[in-house]
Amino acid sequence: MKFIKKLSVIGLSVCILSIVFSSASMATKIVTDEHQNSVNEKNKNEIHNYKNDSAKILAQETKTVLIKTTREDKSLLEKKTKEFEEKMKMEQIALIEEGLKKATTLQDVEKVKSEAANLLKKEKELFKEESKNYVKKVTDTEKVNLAMISSSYKTINDDFFTFNKHRFYYYDVDKNELLPNDKVNTIEEVRAFEKKHQADTIVKDNPINTLILFILLGSLCIIPLIISNRQKNKA
Repeated sequence: MKFIKKLSVIGLSVCILSIVFSSASMATKIVTDEHQNSVNEKNKNEIHNYKNDSAKILAQETKTVLIKTTREDKSLLEKKTKEFEEKMKMEQIALIEEGLKKATTLQDVEKVKSEAANLLKKEKELFKEESKNYVKKVTDTEKVNLAMISSSYKTINDDFFTFNKHRFYYYDVDKNELLPNDKVNTIEEVRAFEKKHQADTIVKDNPINTLILFILLGSLCIIPLIISNRQKNKA
C-alpha cells in the first residue's frame, strides 16, 4: 500500500513538472513567434527583394541593459530667441518712431525704414553666432529589457535566384518594438551577443542557384544543337 502511495506521489510530481515545462516552452514559442513577426515586418519595409516570411530566428537572448541617447536640448535657445524677438521689436519701434519725428520728406521715411531693416539684419547675424552656445548636448539613460536576436532571411532576384542573408535585431520587450541598431550598437551586452553569434553571419550560397544556372547554360548549348539537327534532317 505504501509502495502504491509513493508511486502516486511520484506520478503526480512528474505530471506537475511536465505541465510547468510545457507552459514555459509554449511561452517561449509565443515570444519567439512575436519577435519573428516583427523581424518579418521590418524586413518587408526595409529590404529590397525580401522573400516574404523567410526570416528565421537562429538565436536570441534577453537582458536588461542601459541605453544612452544623446540629444540636443534647445529649451534655452527657444527662450533666448523669444527674448531676442521681443527686444528687436521694441528697438525697431523706438527707432522708427524717433526717425519719423525728424522726417520731413518721403526720402527721410524710406531712410528710417532702411535703417530699421539693417538693424534687424545685423542683430540677427550676431544672434545666430551666439545661438550656438544656447544648444546643449544632453544624455538620457533608459533601462530596457532588450531581446537580442540573430536572424537569417532570404532575398529573391529575377524570380529564380534566392540568396541567404543575416542581420542582428534588437527588440524592446516592454514597448513591443524593434530598435534601430545604431541606438544599441555601443552597449557591451550587444557587442558580446554579436561576437558570440559571429558564426551566424557567415551565410552559404544557395545550391539551387547553381543548379538553375547550369540548367540555363545547358539550355543555351542544347537548344541551338537541336535546331541545327532539325535543319539538317529537313535538308
